[in-house]
Amino acid sequence: MRRTGGSVERRSQSVASIEPATDEQAVVKSAARVLRVFELFGDIQRAARAGEIAERLGFPQSSTSVLLKSLAQIGYLEFDPAGRTYLPSARVALLGAWLSNAEGSIAPVMELMEELSQETGMTITLSSRNGIYAQYIHVIQATSTLRLHTPTGTNRLLVWSAAGFALISDMDDSWIKSMVHRTRSEVVAGRRKINAAAVQEHVRTFRRQGYFFSRELVTPGGGHISMRLPDLDGTRMRPLAIGISGWVEDVQRDESRFVRAMRRAIDVHFRPRRLTAKGRSKRNAPGV
Repeated sequence: MRRTGGSVERRSQSVASIEPATDEQAVVKSAARVLRVFELFGDIQRAARAGEIAERLGFPQSSTSVLLKSLAQIGYLEFDPAGRTYLPSARVALLGAWLSNAEGSIAPVMELMEELSQETGMTITLSSRNGIYAQYIHVIQATSTLRLHTPTGTNRLLVWSAAGFALISDMDDSWIKSMVHRTRSEVVAGRRKINAAAVQEHVRTFRRQGYFFSRELVTPGGGHISMRLPDLDGTRMRPLAIGISGWVEDVQRDESRFVRAMRRAIDVHFRPRRLTAKGRSKRNAPGV
């Protein structure tokens, strides 16, 4: 199976790559490259040389070296002269520390994703709303040798993806219809017209089942099951959706098992530890 434009060839490649659907014309190129470097480290979780980083991200070698040296100079990367490798520094980890303290720890989300990854071996995604898109803000890649590779930062239309249906499931039909119209006006030319009635039917399916299984709705050969995570009490975090992705026949074969695993993980990691406005677990609060 082969998909042009996204570099998917199932028979000859062990890892199929799905490029992030990002309009790079709308962002400052240097800023986007910095963030993609850190997303790559989050994906590979090890040190890497400049040449590997440039190759994986499709950046020019010379500008990549300059960028990495600059990030090392200001303390966001550590450079190992012996291996000529780079690795994010502790300064990067501290950037988001205030979010955990102020808005409640996202540790349950990370624990849930790791658990699902170990149990299923599939790609696990975490999505949030970003304009007209559901954006994968964190991804744990599948552990199988033959897999779809989905980079962090990948965008999927809110009104035409499993993650999107999960994230808009609490909105009324008039809002969904207006989002369909907005999407039609903003997406690149050439995309097939999205039918508002079909979108609303998919959202109703999600509400009825508590999840949505996308069968090649976005990616040829791809399947994705998405569920919405419970809102964290006392936080200002936007809605989040968890997903399991892979080749559609693999996901379909184990659909029931995956759905049970997702529901069980959500129950274990969220419902008993709903956060209070102070960011403290009700289960662990004094006197409870």
